[in-house]
Amino acid sequence: MLPRCSSHDKPFRCRWIVGASVSLVTIASLPLLTFWQKGYAQSFTAQEITNYAVAVLAMEEIRRDAYAEISDIISIANEDVTRQDLRCVSTNDLAKLPRTIRSQVRRLLVNYCNDAKQLVEDTGLTADLFNAITATHREDEALTEQIQLEIVRLR
Repeated sequence: MLPRCSSHDKPFRCRWIVGASVSLVTIASLPLLTFWQKGYAQSFTAQEITNYAVAVLAMEEIRRDAYAEISDIISIANEDVTRQDLRCVSTNDLAKLPRTIRSQVRRLLVNYCNDAKQLVEDTGLTADLFNAITATHREDEALTEQIQLEIVRLR
């Protein structure tokens, strides 16, 4: 599930979790991915797998754009972007960033996470189902292969 974050939340918290990134070879953890939930042992319909692949492909472009912007801001501040936790789980780790860039990075991350959540919902998946598929494919090679084949087909 992707976060619905608000600067009005006290403390600033994101309430939803989800995310994914894709390549032709593998679906791998990259920056701006989110936490996946464990413990889902279930099967998914062909339509759910198709919807998942559509969502992942749609998210990839906005993920790359957000990561590039955030990386530029962090690099200008002489910080190492690879040492930052840029997942949609929580923006609390951003407190480690210099104050001069923290709000910019938070805004970009929250916008990405909210946009990604909307993309998931636009495919007809719930955030919980998206998270379940994400968690399951990490441990189920057959499901990972089905997702990869669907991504290739959709491209």
